[in-house]
Amino acid sequence: MRASLVQMLILVLALSACKGRQQHEVTETDSIPEMFPDYSGVTIPPNIAPLNFRITDGADKVVTTISGKNGSLKIVSDDNRVIIPSRGWSRLLNDNLGESLVFELTVLADGRRTSFRPFRVRIAEEPVDGYLVYRNLMPGFQNWNSMGIYQRDLSSFDVETVIDSRLLPGTCMNCHSFAMNDPGNMVLHLRESYGGTILHRNGVTEKINARAGKMFAAAAFPSWHPSGRYIAFSVNRVNQIFHATGTRRATALDLKSDIVLYDTDSHEMKIPDQLSRSDRFETFPCFSPDGKRLYFCSADSLSMPAGFDSVSYSIYSLAFDEEKGEFGTETDTPVSADAGGKSCSIPRVSPDGNFLMFTVSDYGAFPGYNPESDIRIMDLRNSNCFPADSLNSPDADSWHSWSSNSRWIVLSSRRMDGLYSNLYIAYIDADGIARKPFLLPQKDPGFYDSFLYSFNVPEFAVKPVQVSPYEIERLAKRTPPAPVQAGSSH
Repeated sequence: MRASLVQMLILVLALSACKGRQQHEVTETDSIPEMFPDYSGVTIPPNIAPLNFRITDGADKVVTTISGKNGSLKIVSDDNRVIIPSRGWSRLLNDNLGESLVFELTVLADGRRTSFRPFRVRIAEEPVDGYLVYRNLMPGFQNWNSMGIYQRDLSSFDVETVIDSRLLPGTCMNCHSFAMNDPGNMVLHLRESYGGTILHRNGVTEKINARAGKMFAAAAFPSWHPSGRYIAFSVNRVNQIFHATGTRRATALDLKSDIVLYDTDSHEMKIPDQLSRSDRFETFPCFSPDGKRLYFCSADSLSMPAGFDSVSYSIYSLAFDEEKGEFGTETDTPVSADAGGKSCSIPRVSPDGNFLMFTVSDYGAFPGYNPESDIRIMDLRNSNCFPADSLNSPDADSWHSWSSNSRWIVLSSRRMDGLYSNLYIAYIDADGIARKPFLLPQKDPGFYDSFLYSFNVPEFAVKPVQVSPYEIERLAKRTPPAPVQAGSSH
């Protein structure tokens, strides 16, 4: 009797052990896991926050090992999220410059363990500018009751307010811009309830009335001259139309636009004749990094809204004389809409002067609504123009800017769901070839599921914005704008 009980007990223990081994048996697969965000194969800067992600096809537990040539890090997660410790992540990045990190994942789901094929993330030697300044607003862009401009420390998840609707209710905030990625010289615009242009230069912050003489609207879409003395603006009369049918939700119409030049020393707003023609739309100015040329978009003036889907912008450039503060008269056309078959907008020259990045779409100058809008790059050293295929997606890609070392760009894209625009960062090599972009990392991988605002107008910055939101609020609410003089036209 006792022998039978002992044998039975041995059998039960053996079956239990066998069952346990079956539960923990690891299945290997040659695919990488379904995850969000998708960071596989991207190139990242050595000063970026941890690439936290989650397994999207179900996981009860995730064991992740991140290995580099020098060092490794193991993370055990009790749910489907992989949250990487900041200190260990920073050490891995610093110790493996120019190398790759290998991510190895084992996922426990429904009692089964699956070991996935490892994926790699390359660490570039060149850092990205430390800060990213952007605007958050509702995805339709037509509501300014709740919006703001914010700055993100890219080495962490810290976000600070530059200015928002809590401080300035009923105010549209836009067009923030820095001189050569340095917020020591900054301009941003406020419209509606507390209108005016906030200008910060050489430690002095003031509100100005960026409209003078025969200007038909206040200045917008600024570009700083590298000297910090001049700012080129476009003056736009813009309306929106909302489509009742079709795949396009809305279109922004450029009803009239010119380009003006503001001299911050003399407080003069010059209206150059060659940039304010009545038969042309002129918009989106951009100074070259050497300050010798101004790039801008221009198109034949058409009747609106009838011609909204026919207007097509080319990219032009003019010489600029810094000593005289005057533009030349001979216009070059680096990118012709007629030759390329696309309308061009948002020209941005890399800080090293080698590349011109711009957006193309079927028509118009505001590509944020156009799902076909893509990024293109021109090598200014040989005039070779090529599509930046790795940056583009089936939905709207636009609003891009360069890091100060010309190795990183950030762009706004609706690729995630076609409705919300989000920010993606990508490495650009010395030949202008772009690597796979990665979504701006967040502390919680579920952030984008519940965040109800779009990101747009991203600008890299080498240091934080120098002006507090309360200073901007005080100037906007209590200070009359300083007058701007109308300068002579040249």
